[in-house]
Order: sequence, then structure tokens, then C-alpha cells
Amino acid sequence: MQRSDAELKAVWGAAIAAYHATPLAAHYRFEATPAKFTELRALVDHMPEGGTLLDIGTGMAIMPRTLKALGARVISVDPPFTGPEAATNAALAGIETLVCDVTAEPLPLPAASVDVVLFADVIEHLLHSPRPALAEFHRVLKPGGVCIATTPNAVRLPVRLKVLMGWSNWPPLTDFYDEPVHGGHHHEYTPEEFGAAFAGAGFSIESLLLHGTTRDVATISFDRLAGDGRDRSGNPLVGLAKLPIAALESLVPRLRRDMLLVARA
Repeated sequence: MQRSDAELKAVWGAAIAAYHATPLAAHYRFEATPAKFTELRALVDHMPEGGTLLDIGTGMAIMPRTLKALGARVISVDPPFTGPEAATNAALAGIETLVCDVTAEPLPLPAASVDVVLFADVIEHLLHSPRPALAEFHRVLKPGGVCIATTPNAVRLPVRLKVLMGWSNWPPLTDFYDEPVHGGHHHEYTPEEFGAAFAGAGFSIESLLLHGTTRDVATISFDRLAGDGRDRSGNPLVGLAKLPIAALESLVPRLRRDMLLVARA
């Protein structure tokens, strides 16, 4: 698709506004960060006009809403154990939805039927190997189609600082101790691991971008610098601490927060 940044931002803004008018937004607010726009730009650049997008992990469905508004066919997939709320919300926006555990069963789609797979901030939540899911993405992609995947960089600078200061980078026990399902991160990937996971499933790695700095997100406290906790109270000490961290992240790509991989079938 050929779209300018200005046009994309207008359509994206409308999709975000439409989402924020839904009941789901009372619990989950979407923040339009530079990292998310980078993801959208990659999607649009690799999507043919009138093509088909397969979105794995519906969530707030901002990208599916946006691509649908740009003329793509969009199919979102959620596993049965996450509950129907996100899929129901996406379906209300006219997005096709499927229920499938991509780590344990085949996608209910024919081979070579999808132009782009979006696998955004999901791989780190998988309990077991990502290989079965990646193999399914490869199967349903058309020859030359791409999977666009995003995940946090396991060796980002705030993680290194947290561990150095004695804090764990694993999700806290209180996040899952009383829950039937641990929905947090089970494994975060280094840049090398991220590429290797897709290469092992038969993809060729077109690009791997490390981007995003601590400056791009609001942070609750020093012990959450490596996380994505949002707070608008504006602790000035935390704000000052973020400045040298963001400067180092800008200078050294390997220390940046986010990874975006384009893998071609």
C-alpha cells in the first residue's frame, strides 16, 4: 500500500478514537507511541492493495481496525483461554475473528491464503516453543508473504539496570499467584534469538529493527523502568533518570526497548 505518514496517522487516529468509544476501552487504553506507528508503517509498506492481514492476538485490535479502513481484509485470531471480550469487540468493528490456539492446533485457513501475518507482542507470552505457531504462519502465507513480529528486547538497557540494582525482570508473583492463567511474559528474546526463532521455522529474515527508548513511555517508578507501567502523576526524579538512559539507548541500538522483525515466507 502506498500511503503517506500524514494519511496513515489520520486513519490510525480515527481507529484509535473508534476503539476508545467501546466498552473494552474502560479497562484497556491505547497509547499511540512511536513504536506502534513504526509497526503500522511496516504493515502498510508490506501489504498489497486489497490484501489479507492475519492478526494473531486480537487485543485492542487497533492495527486490524486501521488496515480494514485502508481496504485490507482482516482476520484476527485469539486462543480459547483468553476469553471472548477482545474478539467480540473486534467483531463489532466488522473484523473477522477466529478462535484457535496457534501453539497447539492448525489455523483454520488454507495454505498460501494470507499476505501478511501480524504477530505483535505475543511471542513473549507463549508458555512453550513458538515453533508450531511460526510454522503455521509460514504455511498460510502466500509465497513471498511476510510475518511482521514485535517483542521487547530482553537485553534493553533498563533491564540491565534493574538487575544490577537487585530487582528481578520477571513478572512479580502478585501478577499471577491468584490467577488461573499466567498471562505475563514467559520468555523475552535477545535480537539473536528473535531472528533464530523465525529462521528455524523456514523464514528468511528481511530485517530486524531495534527501536524505541525509555523516553517514549511514562514510567511509574524506578523499579518499573524496564516495564510498561503507565502513570501520569509525573515523578520528577524518574523523569530525570530517564534522560541519560534514553540517551544511551539512542546511541547504542542493542540497548533499545523494542524489536520489529520482518520475516519472509
